[in-house]
Amino acid sequence: MVFILHELMGDCRNYEPCISYLNTKEYKYFFIDLRGYGLSKDILGNYNCNEAVNDILNLIKENALKKITLIGHSMSSLIVQKFAIDYQEYLKKIILITPVLASGVKIKEEDKQNLLNDMQNDNKIEDIVKAANKRYNQTWNDYRIKLAYSSSTLEARVNYMKMYLEEDFSNEASNIKIPVKVIVGKYDFPVFSKIVIKKEFQKWYKDLEIFEIEDAGHYPMVETPVLFASKIEEFCK
Repeated sequence: MVFILHELMGDCRNYEPCISYLNTKEYKYFFIDLRGYGLSKDILGNYNCNEAVNDILNLIKENALKKITLIGHSMSSLIVQKFAIDYQEYLKKIILITPVLASGVKIKEEDKQNLLNDMQNDNKIEDIVKAANKRYNQTWNDYRIKLAYSSSTLEARVNYMKMYLEEDFSNEASNIKIPVKVIVGKYDFPVFSKIVIKKEFQKWYKDLEIFEIEDAGHYPMVETPVLFASKIEEFCK
């Protein structure tokens, strides 16, 4: 049983390009939209880490599941790590895609407030999308921008961004003893690079494996769907 979460600028539609290549004979996949996103867009909440962790726990209990593999992408990888800290007994392993560190994203307080304020304005999404996808054409950028707007509510986006700018549970991260599998993209932002992830993650996680996709950036499930699905299957085993 595999639970899959999405990132800040999209919902579970991010995974559509790779679904055909996932091993559904051996595994059952749950694609989960967080509150304020996708099929959960109308579900109100506080849009924070603890709430998301509790929602995942409730899904596990409601479906009478014993142990799952939990996957998070970018922003939601922080939620996955927090879930592993609090409820490790429900997990076989975690898989983190272009992950945020357990210490969150550290920027100056002034820059953080400016970023959160800017997220209230529509044009900030365009800036973030273009910065993340410089090597692709305008058609791709237009698609990502449209998806970012349509996938979530403004309140949800701003609060989940606030989550990874303010949360820090790195002092508890070493309590995670289960396998931690990581996928990064060679062309991603430096903060998500293999060098940065390895340097920080190996401080906390003893059972750690990192795989870098040579021809991907922040969206390996879209950019290299066959390889991504194959690696997920390998990691699930």
